[in-house]
Amino acid sequence: MSNEPDFKNPNREPVTSLMDLALLDDDEMAEGYQDGAGGLPCGDNRSRSYWHGWRNGARDRGHRDRAGDMWDALLAGNVTPEGRGLAELPARIEECRKVLREAGALA
Repeated sequence: MSNEPDFKNPNREPVTSLMDLALLDDDEMAEGYQDGAGGLPCGDNRSRSYWHGWRNGARDRGHRDRAGDMWDALLAGNVTPEGRGLAELPARIEECRKVLREAGALA
């Protein structure tokens, strides 16, 4: 499986917003990150959460370009607007998840 997005496959659509990130499963992202960091391939049967983590792990450990791609840059710009740091990110994701739960989009 490539690290390139595939818009015909919803599990291979890049994460581009904070709300998008809030929809992902933390455990699957962590598993994907570990596998990507270890240089393991990403199977076609994996979730979007796993694939997102896998792409980041592979990038962070040099298995793909460390500078990332346009999708990495888009997400980074959207989750750290106006210079907000990553330290605030977990709380902001939880705020998004609360909204998603209230709207019935997240269990």
